[in-house]
Amino acid sequence: MRFDSKEAWAEWNSLDFFPKSQFEAWRSALSDSHLKWSLDKSPSTGFSGEIKMRHLGGIRLLYCACDTCNGKRTPSEINKSEGEYFGLLYIYEGSEIVFHENQASKLEKNSFTLWDSTKPIEFKLLSKIKKVTLLVPQDRLRAQFPQVDNYIGKNLDCSKGLGAVTASHIAALGSEANAIDNGSGDLVVDLTLELITTCLQGNTHQAMSKAKQELFDSIIKFIQKNLEFSELGPCFIANEFNISTRYLHSLFAEKGISMGHWIRDKRLEQCRRQLVHVGRYKTSITDIAFQWGFNDSAHFSKVFKKKYGITPSEYQKRHFNPIGGK
Repeated sequence: MRFDSKEAWAEWNSLDFFPKSQFEAWRSALSDSHLKWSLDKSPSTGFSGEIKMRHLGGIRLLYCACDTCNGKRTPSEINKSEGEYFGLLYIYEGSEIVFHENQASKLEKNSFTLWDSTKPIEFKLLSKIKKVTLLVPQDRLRAQFPQVDNYIGKNLDCSKGLGAVTASHIAALGSEANAIDNGSGDLVVDLTLELITTCLQGNTHQAMSKAKQELFDSIIKFIQKNLEFSELGPCFIANEFNISTRYLHSLFAEKGISMGHWIRDKRLEQCRRQLVHVGRYKTSITDIAFQWGFNDSAHFSKVFKKKYGITPSEYQKRHFNPIGGK
């Protein structure tokens, strides 16, 4: 079954299949709805799994309940998936361990985490589970919350305070999604993302003052608008904002971010997108790298492979769309 309904819940249940084929059907349904995943070996008995999905205001809302299983997204599954998303995962019942961004997080009831669809991830269910996932296009969430990458893979407690309010909202969204008309979808999603990002900011161990936060946000926006300039670096940015480089680094340190690594990752993301979307004729990989601030093609290839698991040329061969070319 393809999950392509745009109006209401698209529903899938393993009980519609014979026991011997339930797990293989589950494997296919999970990859159809939650992006591509590789699951461990099939169990010898039947498998209980249920998925409900709805497209709402530009995001994909997913409810999942299933028996224990293990799965992962390697570069192979990532390259087969369409689109770039952040997965906002909330656990209703049960527990699982998620391995993502060099972190292992045990998620239990009322736990919430954020994962990046462009990076490897692995999960192990420790019990039967019920959870909801919001797949949000990365550009949309970054526009609302530029510091989102700082929260990837973290386990956030939603048992009290603002976290509990956020959890209640997500639970209500899951149960009432079928009753929300499409005209209200964008507004509902905007409110949901605003609540989630406020919750994420509230979990920061070291909160910034309002003035510092406003300055940091302005610097982030400035960097994003000037990634193509190779001279973009600590001195250039500090001069633009009339602050010292030491103070500039301290702002990023308060967020747990390395400024140099953050700029490099943003440039890599732009290069990766352009490797695929280059119009009718292919632009050389070196030209793309130089366009986004890299000044050494060998270094670019090295850091690209480290981040995405394959070289830029391999990525372009796999994803380049030849329609319209010769």
